[in-house]
Amino acid sequence: MKNSKAFTLIEIMVVLVIIGFIVSLIGPRIYKKFAQSERYKTEIILGKLKGAILEYKMDMGHYPKKQEGGLRALVDRPNVPNNEKWNGPYVDSDSDLQDAWAQDFEYNSPAEKYKNKFKIFEIISIGGEMETDPAKEIVVGA
Repeated sequence: MKNSKAFTLIEIMVVLVIIGFIVSLIGPRIYKKFAQSERYKTEIILGKLKGAILEYKMDMGHYPKKQEGGLRALVDRPNVPNNEKWNGPYVDSDSDLQDAWAQDFEYNSPAEKYKNKFKIFEIISIGGEMETDPAKEIVVGA
């Protein structure tokens, strides 16, 4: 009989099955935490945008309008009369105008979709699932 120090195929298979079982238990939890972190990141960006919009209003005397480019008016000086009051940019970069899934926010002023909740403006992220389910949307406004 040979005296071998190598692993047998059975031993390797048993180890792989155990590793697969552990990964199947941990994997869904990691994915759930990742999805939650993307949602939290989007909520932070929305809070930052809300503050930037309020700062814009203090400078310009009104909230960004669609004619001014909507949220783009927070990054670039709008090409409208009386834009000399613009004291931006109010956000760091274009990436601040997108959610954690790199999707553009929907901005409405006055509020349209959530007009029962917000009167002045609303900023909406549809979330990572790209669904039209309002329960999964992340919204901020005033």
